Amino acid sequence: MADDGHPAEDYLRPKLQALISDGVRAGFPQNEVIAVLISLLDEGPEEDGEMT
Repeated sequence: MADDGHPAEDYLRPKLQALISDGVRAGFPQNEVIAVLISLLDEGPEEDGEMT
């Protein structure tokens, strides 16, 4: 884990960067990939019916 006090960020950042890169390689503009990710996060799992 990181020593800067943000271990979750340090863990998630490379995964998020890889996800964005995969979307761009699939042909989507980077800003669109990021916008969709933000939208998905804003909706939250409750609105997707994932939480019971």
